[in-house]
Amino acid sequence: MTVTVTEEELQKIVARAVRMALKEVKDIEEQPNETKIEEVVDKKLATSFKPLSPKEIDEAMNLMASNRGKDNEPKVGIFWYNPSDNELFGVRSHRVTDYVKPNSRTEFGSVSCSEMHEDVWKKEFHRQKYKNGGIGPYVGAYEMKPRGRIFYNPETEVFTIAVGSWIEQYPQAVELIVEEFNLKDTTYEVRTAHHWDIGQKWN
Repeated sequence: MTVTVTEEELQKIVARAVRMALKEVKDIEEQPNETKIEEVVDKKLATSFKPLSPKEIDEAMNLMASNRGKDNEPKVGIFWYNPSDNELFGVRSHRVTDYVKPNSRTEFGSVSCSEMHEDVWKKEFHRQKYKNGGIGPYVGAYEMKPRGRIFYNPETEVFTIAVGSWIEQYPQAVELIVEEFNLKDTTYEVRTAHHWDIGQKWN
């Protein structure tokens, strides 16, 4: 039996299927206005399958090729430390060379990533809740786990590992941080501040 379906009907069928699948895995809450979901899905379908032009493909391949082998460059970013497993988690890092100019101005460091601990924690907490049944490192409040941030000062060429006083209890974390952010062959310092102390929120 052959069934003919118009493009509009196909989009509606796919939209309904996507909506049902999302509800099933509880990734979204029930929306009061169902047409909004269909509109979003319809827009995505209209743009999702547009092929790249040969020129765009060449440009993309050249960009990717220019980044090969650069993963070992020094990085700035944020992290949490898990003392029981002696490992970092929630790492967000960016190569210093990704920044054309400093994105912040501070006395001890002028470059860091834009991600915030609180925002990353919220996102990962929800992902862990729905995908891992709540099992994982994201338990409780973001400020209740040891955390820190890496800064870089282009003028002095010094990296700063900014952490709370928790580092005094877990000095072994420094080696993990240096390795994770590729700081071994750089000049770096470990500095403490109340902001990154356990229990200290943003204020």
